[in-house]
Amino acid sequence: MAGVRSAFAVALGLVALSARAHAADPPDSLPESYESTPSALSYGMVTSQVRKGETTQLDLIQLFGSPNISTYDSAGIESWVYERSVTRTDVETSTESARGAANLGVFFRVIQAGGGIEGQRREGSAQVTTSLRSITVIVKFAEDGTVSDYKVRSSQF
Repeated sequence: MAGVRSAFAVALGLVALSARAHAADPPDSLPESYESTPSALSYGMVTSQVRKGETTQLDLIQLFGSPNISTYDSAGIESWVYERSVTRTDVETSTESARGAANLGVFFRVIQAGGGIEGQRREGSAQVTTSLRSITVIVKFAEDGTVSDYKVRSSQF
């Protein structure tokens, strides 16, 4: 929980220190093949795909979609913040079956009457596990629109 608070505090600090906040401006043009797809934002994707001095804003949008926050600081340096959280709930069930049989015999004088009852009972239990994964990526850009620096914070609990 402390990691999420720290990441959130960093993101809020960027907003508070920015000279102006604005919605993320898309690059001048997107390729015709560009489609909005689910974000592939993960620690591994960021560290393997983002290169300082090479990766552009368009590259980031194609890889991870639009940022959650886009700001300029007092020196005019543009920063983007990506935040993603995924909650996963797993349910594991088990069932126990029990069969029971009861024979009922009734004797009345010489005549014997018999009957059988057979039943089935099932008892089940479930174990529910919930986990939360979150990632925060802060990217700073150079004047030419390439990545000058980035930080990644990933948490799971």
